Amino acid sequence: MIVHMPQKQLTINDAETRLLSYSPIKMTGESYKLDRMRELMRRLNNPQNNLKIIHVAGTSGKTSTSYYIRSLLEATGAKVGLTASPHIVSITERIQIGGKPLADDIFLEYLNRFLGIIEAWPEIEPTYFELLVALAYWVFREESVDYAVVEVGLGGMLDATNVISRDDKICVITPIGLDHTNILGDSISAIAAQKAGIIGPHQAVFSAPQLELAANAIRKRVELQTGELHITSDKIQHTDLPSFQQLNFMLARSVVEYVITRDGLEKLTDIQLQKSAYDTPPGRFEKFQIGSKVIILDGAHNPQKLAALIDTLQQKEITGAAWLTGFIEAPEQKIEDCLAIIASSQPAYCTFTQFSVGQDIKGRKSVAAADLQREAARLKLQSDIITNPEQALAHVLNKPATTIIVTGSLYLVSLLRPVLLRHLG
Repeated sequence: MIVHMPQKQLTINDAETRLLSYSPIKMTGESYKLDRMRELMRRLNNPQNNLKIIHVAGTSGKTSTSYYIRSLLEATGAKVGLTASPHIVSITERIQIGGKPLADDIFLEYLNRFLGIIEAWPEIEPTYFELLVALAYWVFREESVDYAVVEVGLGGMLDATNVISRDDKICVITPIGLDHTNILGDSISAIAAQKAGIIGPHQAVFSAPQLELAANAIRKRVELQTGELHITSDKIQHTDLPSFQQLNFMLARSVVEYVITRDGLEKLTDIQLQKSAYDTPPGRFEKFQIGSKVIILDGAHNPQKLAALIDTLQQKEITGAAWLTGFIEAPEQKIEDCLAIIASSQPAYCTFTQFSVGQDIKGRKSVAAADLQREAARLKLQSDIITNPEQALAHVLNKPATTIIVTGSLYLVSLLRPVLLRHLG
């Protein structure tokens, strides 16, 4: 058993390290269970059950959809909390109120109080993610938010966020594809069943259009729980939003229109809708202009998300881009499929990099850049290797291509976004 000794007041720089001290060195399939989280929430007097929650699961578009729901609800005048992961720049992004992360001093005040409480329960041994979810629920109750938008971390049924027992919880399921197959299952049906596991008795469920097997699994769960299923339209509106973001926005809009009717909120104007449509999270087809170069950050890390990225590039008529890419090492990761999708965009060249991260699970590493290059050679992709991400970015900025795509992992995006912001500063 790990015994956590009381420590001095945290600073924002060491908050993440402190939280990671709780996490197992290696997470396995057996690590994903709700026993620890349920016990932790019980001892905190179940703050999540004091909240009106919109719970968002799925494979692609969870964070964007969560941001859209938050923005639309705030446009009605509601006070809204949002918790999403991973963070891009600061751990404070994990807990947002009023459309922005908690200020550093407020975040630390809450975190120090929170850790002071849970230090009395070392036997629970919660993970980094469980702690942050519990903290978010606790803060939202303390702040008396009107609504909490909660993004699932992984899966749904056994995710740490799935400890809510209120009939008025609204469940949202974005498009489902193959991801985290070593934990969630190796078929669309199995993965969809896991993600639909957030659906409880008598709850309203909003789903994006799904593959038939996923749709069947969702429908089965809704029927089992005697819930209420709404399938949103896949009809693309005529805006300059990427097509995948248009679908995310339509899903979010359907959810919020339901809440407006149910709770008697003010209806949204066309101007409010238009403004919220462009309220997107960082690192999701986010553009930076540095001199003559356009850098696009997109955390696409699996074939489904990369295909959506390629579709958007085609929609925007972007060709001949340079790609800066790295992928987190994962048992289920099919690098060959990811690189084949990148190859379909006919990139000018690819620069591969590598990195390690501490978020969520300490010691996570990326796929070796040399392994990526070997697969790229098989696909006849011109490529090179710069193992340091910041040096790799400088390298591609000096190449002839006018558009640079940084993708493969939100963790890579989180490392390079601050660098780009410094360039602009």
